[in-house]
Amino acid sequence: MQYTDPIDNRGILEIIRRSCSYVDARLMNHGYRVAYIVSEMLKPYFHDDARKIRDVCFLALLHDIGAYKTDEISKMLQFDTDDVLAHSVYGYLFIKYFFPALKKLAGAILLHHAAWQVLENLEAFPEEIRLLAQVLHAADRIDVAMEVQHLTWEETLALLKKDSGTNFAPVITDLAAACDFHTPFEGNNDAEALFFQMLSEIPLTQDEITDYLKMLIFTIDFRSRHTVTHTITTTTISSELAKRMGLSEKECNQVVCGSMLHDLGKIGIPVEILEYPGKLSPQAMNIMRTHVDITEKIFGDVIEETVKCLALRHHEKLDGSGYPRGLTAADLSTGERIVAIADIISALSGTRSYKTAFSKDRICSIITEMKDDGLIDADIVELMISDYDEIMEATRIQCQPILDIYARIQQDFDRISRAMTMDDIAGMKAVF
Repeated sequence: MQYTDPIDNRGILEIIRRSCSYVDARLMNHGYRVAYIVSEMLKPYFHDDARKIRDVCFLALLHDIGAYKTDEISKMLQFDTDDVLAHSVYGYLFIKYFFPALKKLAGAILLHHAAWQVLENLEAFPEEIRLLAQVLHAADRIDVAMEVQHLTWEETLALLKKDSGTNFAPVITDLAAACDFHTPFEGNNDAEALFFQMLSEIPLTQDEITDYLKMLIFTIDFRSRHTVTHTITTTTISSELAKRMGLSEKECNQVVCGSMLHDLGKIGIPVEILEYPGKLSPQAMNIMRTHVDITEKIFGDVIEETVKCLALRHHEKLDGSGYPRGLTAADLSTGERIVAIADIISALSGTRSYKTAFSKDRICSIITEMKDDGLIDADIVELMISDYDEIMEATRIQCQPILDIYARIQQDFDRISRAMTMDDIAGMKAVF
């Protein structure tokens, strides 16, 4: 099952770029620029291996995918970083569990804030991983120095050289010194064109593109223990309802695509709002509602129009009282109505910081009342109620692998964090 109509390297690159930028406004295009710096620094090593440089660049683009905590981000935006462990570990684990094609390189994300004087003695880790980690570390610091602290290339290079042999391996500072970053990358049309050309020379497979999208989606869901299975629950319910409503195979596939992508914009919503233990204030609710607009911005022109509408209309209501566009019944397709109802049931059947999971009877009562009030589709509600047990059992089966991965990620996070804090190399290697 594909989650989009076929898109190319450029398309998924733009989706990842925009998604990562929304983690925190201070990280806008940070991963994109780091990927470019990495590509320039590694030319002497991988100039004849287009696939490797492509994969390394995508890895660099995602190097801060685990950066949820704003206090960590504040520390990351200083040249001399300290105590920025959590996002490195989470980023590594997301790559490890959701993107097998990059699994062998994922250790570079785990170690990308480690000083050379530490890495130099980590011989249990492959030399290539340590090299990539150092290149990521240097590229990350170069971008922070020049884009956040507004230092010149000469000033930035001086900082790198000052830390040569301690924070950075001498070979890394040599690689940086051989580059010329006087001209800003963004806005340099020639440089950007060459960068995209390089990344597009070896196309990603549709399975790889799907893996990237799924990784982004579950990264968002895993921000809170209460939303771990929200997307897969919404998607499975949508799929089951679509089949039972007699939609064509193409339409069913589009429903799956739209429901999988429907909450992509929540990557830009602060965790404190997502996890708020109670009713949101009007101001906080307005921020929460922006996730639909953020989703649309992340999509750009990459996602097929039907799939885009399925994802973006899941909070619309038949009477025009929904958001963000206030659409009415005449505007909403059967597929869009299905995803909207599936999203509601997913929220009701799951836990939240402010509530336990609702029972079948209560869920059926709520959606019946919404149907009677003219908010959601009557035929779909009646079908959901009649087939509730079968649909929710299918959902439970689909959710279990995601719950298992979530549990393993939490266990691995605790073990790796403990091992890294204690400088327990054997413990790190055991998980790695």
